[in-house]
Amino acid sequence: MTNPLAVILEKNHLAGPNYINWLWNVKIVLNSEDIDYVLAAPTPSLPVEDASIEDHAIYRKWMADERKVRSYLMASMSNALQVQHESMPDSREVLLYLRELYGENIRSTRFQLTT
Repeated sequence: MTNPLAVILEKNHLAGPNYINWLWNVKIVLNSEDIDYVLAAPTPSLPVEDASIEDHAIYRKWMADERKVRSYLMASMSNALQVQHESMPDSREVLLYLRELYGENIRSTRFQLTT
């Protein structure tokens, strides 16, 4: 059986001009996986060694969810974009760069939607 979330991202690979539609679909997938908070929440600090077990567990979960988010982002890009973003440290950095890269498209699309 095919994963419906994988199908969404497979059909909506980021190629550049489709950034807004891609981002919309990525957010749908991340929300359904309950990991979309990673894009909005600040990265937690590495807990000190004597921090509580709960603090360590929260940090490990956040880092695991960050890896999932980054994997979804990378898997849903063209190969050329994957190469450009593979060395970026986290998913928010990837999205920030993409927003800068395709920002003009975002502004023109918003303008077209309001006229």
